Order: sequence, then structure tokens, then C-alpha cells
Amino acid sequence: MAEKQRGREANFLVQGSILAIASVIVRLIGIVYRIPVTNILGDGGNAAYSNAYAIYSLIWMISSFGIPTAVSKMVAERMGNQQPWNAKRVFAVALLFAAVVGGLAFSILFFGAGFLADDIYKRPEIKYALMILAPTVWISAFMGAFRGFFQGQGTMVPTAISQIIEQVVNAVMSVVGALVLWNLGHRLDLLHRVEFYSDALGAAGGTVGTFSGAFAGLIVCIVVYRLYYNEKRKSEKELQQTKESRRMLLQTLVLMILPITLNSAIYTISGVLDSFVFSNYASLSGMSDEMYKISWNAYEGKYHLLTHVPLAFATALSASAVPNLSRTLKTSKPSEIMGKIRLAIRFAMLIAIPSCIGLAVLSSPILQLLFRSTPGSNELASRLLMVGGITVILYSFSTITNGVLQGIGKVSEPARNAAVSLAAHMVILILCLAFLPMGIYAVVIADIIFGLMMNIMNFRSIYRTIRFKPEIRQTFVLPLISSVIMGAAAWGSYQGIYHLVKSNSISVLAAICVAVAVYAAALLITGAIRENDLKSFPKGTLLVKLAKKTHLLRA
Repeated sequence: MAEKQRGREANFLVQGSILAIASVIVRLIGIVYRIPVTNILGDGGNAAYSNAYAIYSLIWMISSFGIPTAVSKMVAERMGNQQPWNAKRVFAVALLFAAVVGGLAFSILFFGAGFLADDIYKRPEIKYALMILAPTVWISAFMGAFRGFFQGQGTMVPTAISQIIEQVVNAVMSVVGALVLWNLGHRLDLLHRVEFYSDALGAAGGTVGTFSGAFAGLIVCIVVYRLYYNEKRKSEKELQQTKESRRMLLQTLVLMILPITLNSAIYTISGVLDSFVFSNYASLSGMSDEMYKISWNAYEGKYHLLTHVPLAFATALSASAVPNLSRTLKTSKPSEIMGKIRLAIRFAMLIAIPSCIGLAVLSSPILQLLFRSTPGSNELASRLLMVGGITVILYSFSTITNGVLQGIGKVSEPARNAAVSLAAHMVILILCLAFLPMGIYAVVIADIIFGLMMNIMNFRSIYRTIRFKPEIRQTFVLPLISSVIMGAAAWGSYQGIYHLVKSNSISVLAAICVAVAVYAAALLITGAIRENDLKSFPKGTLLVKLAKKTHLLRA
């Protein structure tokens, strides 16, 4: 029985790891293409791009984000009850929901672009970017239904493949679009003797990739479904079974999507409000337009981009946790459910904690490697990473606990907790901006408060429901010790190598390699990762043999 339980937990981790690897690849591609896009657009174009993307993200969250999680949960429940025919009906209803809600969101964003840009944000340069982003919302709604269906079937592979293809197309088209339209805008600026079109058209060009990538991802999902899931013939057993009412399925889907969407939308609302509040603060406080663009680009285009790369792992494990917990909740023992939760949190922390320390230790060299230096921008972003790097840990933990709560049936709890956290976030932000000379640091401090409160309330909700307690030593203490050792090795190796070769690029890449090797060794030496943990990884047996050969694995 113990072997069977470990096997289930290993499969859960493998499925989560598949999506996590794909998500990390997607985030890395995102960094790679954002480097030339950031350098092409400059501070003004990047500020316009970030503001437009924040509005798009909010509309996308409201219309599309909750669909994959809700569909995967409903499909997993019906597959667990041996009702594949009803799982397909869930998918059909989800497509109908996507068509209606996605179409409404498209209309709001496309036809309301001028109002949002001119009257709400008072940033007319974001209008064209919003119009290009509008159809992406509709496409994403359909893609969410497909991905939720695949995940509910117990496989993350189609989602992973579609995400990677989506991001590759996004990367190529974003760079091409930004370069072509920025050059066009620059010529118009010279012709009309203004400084507007290069920012406006450049930002719009950067969003071309988002639309193109989403379209490519949807095509992949349709092809996979047609090849593997769209069976024409129905079995005799299926024809004889009672099918759930589409109306009831739609009602269930909507009731499930609403709290998931509200929870996720609050995260995005936080970003939109931050942008709105800081933009108005800049105007009221007399901050120059140039300083505003530098500050916001340092926060959104650099700090925010880098801190969200490690979150891909937690997001993927959370996506895997929801259908897995839903499928096993009624049929498994509490010990198996607790094991899956502990496993998800542990492995999220194994990535988040060293990422936090690594970004703080190597913040300045990494920024020099990735981004063209503008006066003060990289230096400011480096200081933001040192102050706010802890949000990597806080947001990773809150992402996992959100998935756990949704998986154990407490779908509305994360939304309620996020709403309270957002209120505290905004109070802290406004007070810091109004009474302390903190500037953009106020946004980072408010982010920390949001993550901290979210974690406290999420953990309390989980404990009330299933009396869950994490393994403090294995989950937090030993990874932290290993990460501190890694951080010292990374800093020391960077300084030593830079002293020899005087090349930032070579020094950063070498320091990262040293950090990875030292961290892996430290995890094994301290016992943060044990033999059973390694066996849960893909190619786990090979990893165990390698660890024993190097005498790093504790018996």
C-alpha cells in the first residue's frame, strides 16, 4: 500500500514537473525575447507596453483564467467516477462559455480602448496596444477550455507543448513587431516633431506576439484534441448511461469559475491599481516624466519580470494539484492527500528559496547581462530585487496553497483571502507614497505585505479544513541553509572569475553553474532531499545512482 501511495505521489509530481519544466522554458523564453524588446522600446515604450498589458491581463483574468482550473477539476471528478461521456459534456459546455464570455471581453477591450487610454489611464499611447491585444482574450478563453480538458484527463503534455509553441511564436513576433512598428513610429515622430508615435506604435508592436502566440497555441490544442480525444464512435455503455444536463453543468462551471477568477483577478487588479496609483502619484508629486518611466520600467520591466520566472514552478504544481486532489479526495486516505500537499509545497520551496537568494546576490550582474543600461534603471532594479526578492517565496507559497484550497473543495477561500490582502496592500501603498519618500519602493513593500497576508490566511484556511501541517525542517529550514551556502558560493565565484576575466557575461554564467552544482550538493548533504525524493523525479533511479557514486546521498 505504501508503494502504491508513493507511486501516486510520484505520478502527481511527474505531471506537475512536466508542466513546470514547460513553464520554466516559457518564462526563460519570455526573458530572452523581452531583452531585445525592452532595448528596442526604451523606457517610454516599455512603460506604455506595461500599462497596456496590465489592462489586458485584468480583462484576460476575468474572462479566461478560471476556465482551465474549473474544467480540469470537473473533468477529473467525472473521470474518477468512470464517466468519460460526462467529461466530454463538460468540455462542450466550457467551449460555449468561452465563446460568449471571450467575445464579450474582446468587445470591451477593442471598442473601449480609446476610453481606457484617454479617459481612465490618461495615457493615449496605450490605445493601439490594447486594440491588438483584444482578440487574444477571446482566443485564450477557447485555449483554456482545451487545456483544462487535457489536465482533467490526467496529462499535462498537451498543455506543456502548446505553451512552449505559443511562447516561441510570441517571442519571434514580439521582437519583429516591436522593431518594425517602433521604426515606423520614430519616422512619424520626426515628421510631426513630437514624441508619441514611437512609444505608441512600439508598444503595439510588442503585443503582436501575444496575439500570434495565442493563436498558434490554440491551433496546437485543436490538433491534439482531433488526434487523440475526438472519437467519432460511442460505446454501447456510453449510449446507455444517463448524461448530465448541459444547463446544470454550465451552472456548476460558472459557480466554480467565479471564485477562481476573482482570486486570480485580484492579483492582476493589484498590478493595475499599482500602475494607476503610482502614475497619479508621479503627476501629483511633481516627479518628472522621465523619472516615472525609469522607475516603472525598473519595477515592471525588470524586477517584476525576473521575480516571476521562479513562480512558473509553483504555478505548474498548483495546476497539477487541483485535478489530482479532486480525483483522490473521495477515494484516498487522508495520509495520501496530506502527502501530495506536502510534496507540492516542498518542491515549490526547493525552487523559490534559492531563487530569492540568487536574485538578491547576483541582481546587479544579471541585470547588466540581460538589459541595456539606461541611466539609473538597472541600479534601481537591482535594489528592488534585493528588497523585494522575498516575494518569490511568498508568492510561490500562496500559489500552491491556492491550488490546494481549490483542490480540496474550498474554491472561494483564496478569493476571500486575496480580497483582504489586496485591501491591506493598497492601504500600505497609499500610506507609503503619501507620508514616506519611498517612490517605487512603496510598490515593492506593498507587494510583500500582500504575499505575507495571503499566506497567513491561506494556511489558516487549509488547517481549519484538513488540519494540515507542513514539514518545517524539510520544507523550509534545510532548503534555506542550502540556499545560503549556494548564495555564498555564487557571490564568491562571480567576484573571483570577474577579477580574472573582466567579463560580466562569463562571470554570471559561470557563477550560475557553480550555484546550481553547490545547491544540489548542499541539498543532498543536509538531507533536504532524500533517496525517496530523488526517485520521484523523472530519471530518479539514475539520479540516485549518481548521488551515491559521488557520496552525496545520505543513507
